[in-house]
Amino acid sequence: MVLALALAPITALAAPGLSTLQIDAFGDSTTAGFISKDRKSSITKASEIGELTQMLQQQYGDRVNIVVKNHGVPGAQAAQLLYPHGGDDQSHWEDLMKTSPAKIVLINYAINDARHYFFKDKNVHLESPEEYGRIITRLVEVAKQNHKQVILQEPNPICGKAERWNVWPYVWQLNQVAKQQQVAVVQQYSVIKKDRDWQSQMSDDCIHPLESLYKAKADRTFSIVSPLVQQSLAQQSP
Repeated sequence: MVLALALAPITALAAPGLSTLQIDAFGDSTTAGFISKDRKSSITKASEIGELTQMLQQQYGDRVNIVVKNHGVPGAQAAQLLYPHGGDDQSHWEDLMKTSPAKIVLINYAINDARHYFFKDKNVHLESPEEYGRIITRLVEVAKQNHKQVILQEPNPICGKAERWNVWPYVWQLNQVAKQQQVAVVQQYSVIKKDRDWQSQMSDDCIHPLESLYKAKADRTFSIVSPLVQQSLAQQSP
């Protein structure tokens, strides 16, 4: 079961005298860093976003303050980011993108979207793969309108009983949106599945990565984020 918990954003400590570059990471429990091991569940500091923050600090910390805010919410799906008040009111996302100082926005949803749709859960915005694609498109459009560099993140694959939720059509839609909107996408799903032993790096629930797989995901995300940080630094140079 994917738990719904409230998380405080995780930020990097700022060094004095340097400008700040903020990255906002939106997503579900895999963004938050949820793990389940030996029948114990927790949020690990060695999450994908935690590891990404460390790598960015090591690479660029002498030139800019890297602030990565982790907005991962376990149990969340894309519709909750666009329509947190229900209905078709997307003013929250529009206001958030207008007021956030972030230069880069990461978006990571699909697992709960597929889960809710599979079970036809009540009292949630059910997202078929096509509806998911429409929502991701709108999230990207609003972010771009507010001068954000958007990076879409594929989910990690899931296994066991959760595999029947059928996440792959959502992955396909995500890549279609990336092409149509001309934004970057971090390849995770198929890359991870190429490793025959990938399931050994998953939590007991077969939904969330263990820390070793979070690190591998962070490496791939870093390879996409880093050029955008370099671009931002180049634009700031006199």
